[in-house]
Amino acid sequence: MCLTPYTYTKVFTGENSKTWKIKFLEETLDGEVLNRFSLSCAADDKYTFYAKNEHTFEVLTGTLKCDSTEPALIKDVWTFTNASATLTMILPFFSVNSAIPLIVRTADDDEMVLEIFLDEENKGSYRIHFEVIDEN
Repeated sequence: MCLTPYTYTKVFTGENSKTWKIKFLEETLDGEVLNRFSLSCAADDKYTFYAKNEHTFEVLTGTLKCDSTEPALIKDVWTFTNASATLTMILPFFSVNSAIPLIVRTADDDEMVLEIFLDEENKGSYRIHFEVIDEN
């Protein structure tokens, strides 16, 4: 299915805002899933995308922290590049200060899978599986 940028924006944000949580991660090598796992420190994190033109974004990091310096609330912006299907956002378990580019593998109204490659040859990656928990 080919989606226009506007449609993808609505998938991420809903009409006003949409909140997602991580279900699980997969570690891959050459496209094959090697391991499926959960990050307990990210299990209660909530990622909210807002539909405003500013593309604001918040992460409530919950009570379980991946890093002792992780703040309770992270506010930033997200961007989406249609040509490369890249969603750039902060993932606190990677970095609380820097947004990272993630490839959108799939996205629909209630689930999305994002992928980050770990090497220059794009052989190893993590796939992050999200599900919607609230929409306004």
